[in-house]
This record gives sequence, C-alpha cells and structure tokens, in this order.
Amino acid sequence: MRKYLILIVCLLVTLVVSAYLLLTPKKPATPLLNPSTIFEQKQVKKVLPSETLIEYTDPSGFSFSYPDNLSIVSREITDNNTYADIQLFSKEVSGSLSLKITDSKFKTLDEWLKKNISAGTTSKDVKLGTLSAKEIILSDRLLLGALDQGISFNIEMPRVEEDFWMNVYNKILSDFSFAAPESAASQAAANTPSSDIVFEGEEVVE
Repeated sequence: MRKYLILIVCLLVTLVVSAYLLLTPKKPATPLLNPSTIFEQKQVKKVLPSETLIEYTDPSGFSFSYPDNLSIVSREITDNNTYADIQLFSKEVSGSLSLKITDSKFKTLDEWLKKNISAGTTSKDVKLGTLSAKEIILSDRLLLGALDQGISFNIEMPRVEEDFWMNVYNKILSDFSFAAPESAASQAAANTPSSDIVFEGEEVVE
C-alpha cells in the first residue's frame, strides 16, 4: 500500500511540474554578443581635423593653412570696402569658421570691442599671425577682431562642435601671414629683366 502511495505522489508532482512548464510563457532567449561587438556599439565616432594641411593664399594678400578634410568657399565680393570673405566648413561636422577682411569702421580695437561685447562677457588679447587681436566668446559664437592700417580682420565661429572648430581656429591664428597681393606679384614678375630668369633644365654657360 505504501508503494502505491509513493507512486501516486510522484505522479502528482510530475503532473504539477509539467503543467507549470507548459503554462508559463517562455522568455525570449538573449542573444550572446561578442565582446568586440559590445565595444563597437559603445564607441562613438569622433571626427578630428586632419593633420594634413592645405595652404590657402588669398589674392588680397594673406595666407594660412587649414586641414584637408575641410572645404573652403570664397564668397563673391560685391562692394569696394570688402577685400575677402571666406568660409571653412566640414561635410562631417556641424559648424563653420568665417574670415572677413574689410575697410575698418573703427580707429582702435577698443572701439571694435565696445561695439561687439555684451554684458557679462569678457575678452582676451590674442594674435592673428603677427597682428594684435581681441577675442570675445559670446553664448552662441566666438568673435575675433584685428586692425592693421585701417583694415579690419574679423573671424566668426559659431559655438557648435566647439572642440573641433577651436582646433581649426587656433591653427589659423598661429599660421596666418601676409603675402604679396596677386596683382603686385604679377607686376613684379613683369618688371623682372628676362636675362635674370633661368628656367628649369636650361643650361647656363659662364
């Protein structure tokens, strides 16, 4: 009798467990991820300014170098007071950097500073190549102003992707230099005596 009782109890336990397994909804299996896949998912692509530089020389008489993963646009000059109006931008990163050179409305940098600075904003002295300049960081953009012989040099940089564009900005500031204007260089070449010009590969007899 005891054997039958044990057998019945075992049978009942088996039926209860089987019913529980059948009626309980199955959880979807969690796919196993490769450690390298997890790393790739966490890794965020960060675009940096290229270490390879392109030299830009403007016909109005200045030059600087910029990363070759940027594009540069020289806007059409529509008035006699503007000498250059260029913009650097990236196809991969938001934001831009603009440089505009015009006849100055200001006699001193302090006048430019008072016109552009806002309450609660500070400025600092910087260099645009060899030129003394003022830098203002506003809530939405960075401004730079420099003066040279009545000419105003202005850089404007929206504060978007700031780490990227500050790298570009600092490079331009340190590399900015003056070059002979295109018309002056052409005139100088035209005035050079032909006897002084030696072409590559030409044999010189002394």
